[in-house]
Amino acid sequence: MRGKARTGKAKGERRNVERRKAKGDNPIRRIIEPFADRSVGVRRERRTDDSRAGAVPEGILPSATAGVRRPPYFLLSVAAMALAGCQTPSERRSGARNVELRDMRGYVELVARAREQDQRSKVGAGDDESRETIFEESIRLDADGYVYHPNFLEFALGGLVGLIQRDNEEVFDTRERSAQDDGTFTEFDLNGQFFKKKPYPGNVFASRHRRLEPRPFLSSLETTTTNFGLTWQYVHPKAPTSIQFSDTRVILDPLSEDEEKGEQHRTSARLETGYRFSEHSVLSFVYDRQSVEEKPFALDFESDELTLSHRYDFGESRRHRLESELNFFDQAGTFDIRRLRWRETMRLQHTESLRSWYVWEAMNREQGSLSGVAPINETSYALSGVVEHQLYDSLTTQALGFIRQQVFDGGPDIDRFGGQVSWDYRKKNPWGVLQVLYLLRSEQEDRSSGDRDLETIDERRTFNDPEPIVISGTDILLGTLRVTDDPALTVYRPGDDYRVESFPDRIELRRVPTGRIADGQLVLIDYVSRLRGSFTLDTAAHRLNVQQDFTFGLKPYYRLVSQDQTLAPSDATQAIAEDITAHTIGAEYERGPIRLTAEYEDHESTINPFRAMRLAAGYTRRLNYGATASLKARWSQIEHDLPERVTRFLSMEGRYRHPITRELTVEGAVVYRTEDDTLGTDDEGVDVDLSLEWLVRQLEVRVTYEFSQFENDFNENDSSIFYMQVRRRF
Repeated sequence: MRGKARTGKAKGERRNVERRKAKGDNPIRRIIEPFADRSVGVRRERRTDDSRAGAVPEGILPSATAGVRRPPYFLLSVAAMALAGCQTPSERRSGARNVELRDMRGYVELVARAREQDQRSKVGAGDDESRETIFEESIRLDADGYVYHPNFLEFALGGLVGLIQRDNEEVFDTRERSAQDDGTFTEFDLNGQFFKKKPYPGNVFASRHRRLEPRPFLSSLETTTTNFGLTWQYVHPKAPTSIQFSDTRVILDPLSEDEEKGEQHRTSARLETGYRFSEHSVLSFVYDRQSVEEKPFALDFESDELTLSHRYDFGESRRHRLESELNFFDQAGTFDIRRLRWRETMRLQHTESLRSWYVWEAMNREQGSLSGVAPINETSYALSGVVEHQLYDSLTTQALGFIRQQVFDGGPDIDRFGGQVSWDYRKKNPWGVLQVLYLLRSEQEDRSSGDRDLETIDERRTFNDPEPIVISGTDILLGTLRVTDDPALTVYRPGDDYRVESFPDRIELRRVPTGRIADGQLVLIDYVSRLRGSFTLDTAAHRLNVQQDFTFGLKPYYRLVSQDQTLAPSDATQAIAEDITAHTIGAEYERGPIRLTAEYEDHESTINPFRAMRLAAGYTRRLNYGATASLKARWSQIEHDLPERVTRFLSMEGRYRHPITRELTVEGAVVYRTEDDTLGTDDEGVDVDLSLEWLVRQLEVRVTYEFSQFENDFNENDSSIFYMQVRRRF
């Protein structure tokens, strides 16, 4: 029996040796095959066709065989890539392929831009002219592929190289300046996914892109953005983990030599992990690190944030939830912040129609300054509770109560408490749906002793022409005002991008139409306000909204906002009580391609009273032969009383797109706006865009012409842009 066993073992070894010889004894195969998914390929012991002896399994997936210990996948993969360079050509042909490229594509491209700007002063400040001509020739290649197998490393990559010729001429009053520049540029994209079918998938990416941004009445801005990073996940039922890293650098290069170059650099890293004790008890940990540097503006800081949280479901059917969170934030650099916050949130589901939630928070904050004011050390405590009742699908009742205490080193101390009750009613009726919302709120603020400069950071506001952004307050330091985009990478300039108007009880920010801020854009605002003295401010307010949505498209509505404030002592100058009674009545009509809106608002206020009439109309229609046309118009008139001021605003927009043939499409747009302001400047402008797109087989041709004309009380401005792009794909 022992002889037979030895003989059988020897025969098995000889068969293994013969099988390895038939395959060329490929070392890569011996590394990859132990963790290949055998459910995808054919099991080795069942192969009977010798011609398939050298075949490679079709997937790199976890083995379905249970109880078999396997070496670490990551180390095996690294070893496989290291040994790839040691194979002979015959081994590559008979074994796994190192790199497989597929879907190769690319294009050659010619781009020409010509831009002219003329600015003529009405007040004798001099005339400005500028001419820009840019030619670019480039070639781009893109490909998809994988290394050894799509489940091992799948990638998409692309690269672009090109030549650029620039010619820039500027005339400032009587001074002339010209510059020429020839150079090269590169762009690239790389995205790789590895182990995507494993419990530890990852992704790496890198890219560089250029963009030329024409700016109204300024030289064009070339923006080069380089970004790279990685993400990695560990998919585990008990301890899921993910890691993210990214580095973004933006180079801002204006074509004019009079403007300084800019650079923005942002690095971020994030770690998320935790542990699931059970489905109803989860511990989470998040770590965020950011580094921001911006030039020429003095902005440079690094921040670390750690958040430890726990969620626990309890009660009958686990219908209640308790969430605990401990957060630490530390930022050092241009603006220093250190914050420690502890928050407890409990949600209770009493019945199917009744629920409540409660929040308790304690926070300590040490804040430096972007504007040179004294650092702030604040300790605050807050407690709030909400009870909500749902009556069928029609009525939602909500009651809210809160109390908050803020203590600043050196004063002042601020205590706030109050409550709010609201009823939200929705009811279907034979004509459509009726919606009614009523809200009643009461609040008291007590401020005692001490003077303090308090800095507000990243207050989110939106510019909507022609209405300004209003910041209420008696002691706002205008020199500390700073307006940026979101996420605070571009700092806007007063006078060029927005105007500031100061009043005894507020400041107003108005968008400059020729600046870099768009109508309807969200911005972040920083400023310093001065807190002084002791006072008590009581507020009682209520709001009513009523709207009927008719089935034929009409939606009339009425809104009421009422606020009564009482200041004690009444002669306190540290704050201003504002009483408001605002009535708004309007209607919307939308049916098919037509949309109409009309609204009248009577806003009575002890600080900023005004009356406003707003009208808007829109029409969009699809015409014959696939053409589309749209018309939009908006008109508003606002009459202010403190001070007396009337602002009238009108904008009209028309767009038309017509595919003449399957290959040829033309498109045009005209935008007109005018604004009359009895205290500010009057302006009027028109933008005209014409474009042609011709796509035939692998050839693409795009031609665009833009013309802008803008006039105010100080200047007349003309601008034109010609753009042509010819691309041949292969």
